[in-house]
Amino acid sequence: MFLIRLLLATLLAGNISAVLAEDKIWKLLNQMNHTLETGNYQGTFVFMHDGKVETLKIVHGHSDYGVREKLVSLTGDAREVIRDRDVLTCIWPKDKLVVIETASSRYGLPSFLPENLDDLALHYKLKETGSARIAGFICQIVRFTPLDAYRYGHELCIDTDSGMLLKSRTFDTEGESIESMMFTSFSMLESVPDSMFSRSTPLEGYTWKVAGLGQDGEMPPDHAWKIRNLPPGFSLSSVTRRQTSASKSPVQHIVLTDGLASVSVFISKVKDPRHFYEGVHNKGVISAYARDLNRHQITVIGEVPEGTVISIGESVFYSGP
Repeated sequence: MFLIRLLLATLLAGNISAVLAEDKIWKLLNQMNHTLETGNYQGTFVFMHDGKVETLKIVHGHSDYGVREKLVSLTGDAREVIRDRDVLTCIWPKDKLVVIETASSRYGLPSFLPENLDDLALHYKLKETGSARIAGFICQIVRFTPLDAYRYGHELCIDTDSGMLLKSRTFDTEGESIESMMFTSFSMLESVPDSMFSRSTPLEGYTWKVAGLGQDGEMPPDHAWKIRNLPPGFSLSSVTRRQTSASKSPVQHIVLTDGLASVSVFISKVKDPRHFYEGVHNKGVISAYARDLNRHQITVIGEVPEGTVISIGESVFYSGP
């Protein structure tokens, strides 16, 4: 009886420890996303991808006015990106070009907060793996290890005081790094003056282009477009359809997610078959697959392995007449 009680006590303690550990991770991830979006901070970070190493400086501010952010490249070609709420101004001095466009929800530093840890546990092994010292701060390491080949893994190093993401790494099922980001200097700010979001470059003689702002027309989605077999864990997040300035035909946009990774499916009618794109392409963490289906261009893009976008792309079909 003593042995049985001991085993039961051990199992119960293990379950409680697991629940407490999961709760700690959840709170840390919530804190991180809150800081990334609503924090006032500045720093310099190194971004490694596609065999390249880039160094960028970031200033981020949040107030009743909204979110403002400025990114400046410190290596390679000069580039500057300024976010003012939902508007991005992208400046390329080398080409004397300014492009103004709508800021997407994925813009800026990565945000990794999943919608539901319980569902996520079916496809990732989530674990706190230790600590590290980054940019002079001690941060906790949280690792999302994929349990299949349909998604990448992620390793995050989060400052427990500020909640700031100081280092991130995306890796494949073999544990090999695909992309990584790490701050070399970082500081939280009480407030951010407007001057820190000002353009660094005079723009006389530049060509200005406006992309998307108020030019696209929303349309009802065509729900006859469906995806037959979704990869395990992925579900429909949203469906939109709009007329864009870049396409003569309406473009349907289907977003799929597993709670951490997301995939976009674009569908548009193409009149001239010479304008079709087909095949698979991979660049860093981004995979893309394109095919022709009854004179419609099907394009699948996401931060997932090639096999995932191919599987989704091949499963797209039209159920209508």
